[in-house]
Amino acid sequence: MLVYVAHRYGGDPANIERAKKITHDLQVSDLDNCYICPLLAFSHLDYGEIGYDQEMEICLDLLSVCDVLIVASEISDGVQEEIDSAHLVGM
Repeated sequence: MLVYVAHRYGGDPANIERAKKITHDLQVSDLDNCYICPLLAFSHLDYGEIGYDQEMEICLDLLSVCDVLIVASEISDGVQEEIDSAHLVGM
């Protein structure tokens, strides 16, 4: 199963470190599933480099191939979009 780990960013590098630890801990405790966090998967992009709408689009593309959504932070506007998209497909 592919598990999407949603975590707020907002340009704060500390959020990347928190998401990294959460995703790491989830993965090592559950080797039967694959945990993917878009914040980490797309960390090669600078914050705002391609624009918020495009960033959300690629995150939602990733979410669309996942089986489960886990919310691992406070709910930001972006995380709320991810939650809404997951609800639309019955996730």
